[in-house]
Amino acid sequence: MPPPTGGVAGAPLAGVDLRRAARASAGRVLWWTGALLLPLTVGAGAGYWVADRGARWLPTTLGALVLLGLIGVVCMAAGLYLLGPAVGRPRGRRRIVALGVLAVLGAGARVGLELMGGPSPLTSLDPKAHELAVRLDARQVTELDRALGGLVDLLAARGDLFAAGGPPRVLTADEEALVLEAWEVYLGAATALDALRRFHEDYFRFDLSRLERRQHLGSYLVTFLAELTLYERTAALVDLLGRNANVVTFLDLARPERGIPAGSLSLVRREGAGAADLARVLAGKRWLQYLALVHDARFEAAAAGLDLLWAGVEAQLAALERRGLGDLATLTLGSDAAPLRSRLGAAYLPVQARVAEWIGDTRVGRPVGRYLIGPELGAEVAPRLRPGDVLLARKNWYLSNVALPGFWPHGMLWVGTPADLAAAFDADPEVTAWVEATSGRREPFTAFMARSHPRAWAAALAAEGGHEPLVIVEAISEGVVQSPLAHAAGDYFVGLRPRLPAWVRAQAIWRAHGYLGRPYDFDFDFASDTALVCTEVVWRSYRPLGDAPGLRLEPIQVAGRRALPAHEIARTWARERGRPDAQLELVVFVDALERERRAFVSDEAGFLSTVTRPQWDVVQR
Repeated sequence: MPPPTGGVAGAPLAGVDLRRAARASAGRVLWWTGALLLPLTVGAGAGYWVADRGARWLPTTLGALVLLGLIGVVCMAAGLYLLGPAVGRPRGRRRIVALGVLAVLGAGARVGLELMGGPSPLTSLDPKAHELAVRLDARQVTELDRALGGLVDLLAARGDLFAAGGPPRVLTADEEALVLEAWEVYLGAATALDALRRFHEDYFRFDLSRLERRQHLGSYLVTFLAELTLYERTAALVDLLGRNANVVTFLDLARPERGIPAGSLSLVRREGAGAADLARVLAGKRWLQYLALVHDARFEAAAAGLDLLWAGVEAQLAALERRGLGDLATLTLGSDAAPLRSRLGAAYLPVQARVAEWIGDTRVGRPVGRYLIGPELGAEVAPRLRPGDVLLARKNWYLSNVALPGFWPHGMLWVGTPADLAAAFDADPEVTAWVEATSGRREPFTAFMARSHPRAWAAALAAEGGHEPLVIVEAISEGVVQSPLAHAAGDYFVGLRPRLPAWVRAQAIWRAHGYLGRPYDFDFDFASDTALVCTEVVWRSYRPLGDAPGLRLEPIQVAGRRALPAHEIARTWARERGRPDAQLELVVFVDALERERRAFVSDEAGFLSTVTRPQWDVVQR
């Protein structure tokens, strides 16, 4: 008779089964513990032997482990397949697929380690050569950092040029030379820093084990210090230059003669202070913390003589942290958005140009081409003018007269005919000396002009003696051109003579011819000379440079831009009239009476009255 299975009699049997199950579980745990400890023991011994033989962890040892793991995964997948049930059960097939994915990842990791282990110029150095390279390059990074810091301090000292708030000031010729020289110094230093950073950025190829830890640490510190220096100094420079939009525009111009491409400042902002650079800085900081925490790298750096390098990295990080995360984020977003703003501006400018050209060409009164100054009056005025005279003119009834401040809307430069230039300058010893200093040849001014500007000179020669000789350089909607007096004079006309030496006036004419062919600047931006407005030709041609004298014509704020309206030249003459230091003297003034449809030569008092005349001629006397 079998024993009973229920009630109280079954309790002892249940207890026995539980004890057996517990012993079985404990046995399996102990068995697997022993089974794992045995290979771990063998592996530890093998690892010690490998390390003692001088094997690198990365990529040699790690590559071997990845290869063994890959073999193990393949063996497991093959074993599951051969077991049979794995083929017929979905769960088994999923395991095979999972092991296959692991095998592919392992193979990719092995290939990556193989590529990582390839030689580079940095890892090809022996330990002593690498130690010397780290010391020399660290010293060079420090010197470049000091140079860039001094450059930023030099520019920051120009508070008049980079004043925070207020309208940006247009640069003088000397300021343009200073800013451009500083920009070239920055580009050279930044290029050198980037080259050092790129050379040492293969530091990850050095093993972090004690075999190559010092090489890894030294190259990492040089790389990170160069990265921090580039980011921090670029951020400071971008902040400073951004206070004057005219400086930004000026530095973004292409200068092929100096090897500087167009948009160089925008490129530096994007490449030196953008999101990618901030990400590298943050990643470098995390790696520094890891090295200090896990590998006691601060002590290692001191033992290797790299404590000053480590201190330099910490100082740069502290400088960035003082700027604050919000400030860095603003800088980064602004740097990355600069190209977008530039593209939007480039898209808007053609529309603005078409509107401005329509306004400039639209006349609401007399037909275009019919002016009050006729050929007879022009023939009376021309002999009074001399090469280098500054001209102001007005043509009534144009819509553009309303958009421009003051009575006088247009400025030009009188150059005269080739014969006039020869008579004025060829025999002047100071002009000849200036030509020789500029060109390296002792030759007459007209010969220098013919060599410097052959196309413009040929056009002037062809028109000389004709009905309309080309005697004026001006900027109109079609660009900077040579014009006859009849085209430029219009209804009102004044000639002002700069009280400057002959060689300065000759230099101004030579400069003005250099602008011929450039487009009209519908953006009215005096910061750039790639396109010019009418008075900008006069202003740039006569700007003082260094010790050389010139006209001090200060641009004013007009519709959010620094510019020089033609009327401001008349105001300058009026302010300085009668003073010993007056820059301009009146040569000839042609006034007009619109209601009587006639123009006539007037006097100084008549010209003085134009300073306060209204823009619309029809309300005059």
